[in-house]
Amino acid sequence: MKLDEYIQQRGITQKKFISELNQEYNRPVSQGALTKWIGRQRIPRYKDMRIIYVATDGKVTPNDFYDL
Repeated sequence: MKLDEYIQQRGITQKKFISELNQEYNRPVSQGALTKWIGRQRIPRYKDMRIIYVATDGKVTPNDFYDL
């Protein structure tokens, strides 16, 4: 599942998702970084990718950031 699909499926905003990452995983993520990840302009670093995987209960995997 792509990250934007996950966020839409949960019915939350990108800002809320960022807030959850900051609060629950102590990982500051900027709006710009999230926008680039969603727009597939940039691939998250390993630490961020791992946190996204855990935060989404495995629904968004590292492979979801690549067009295979």
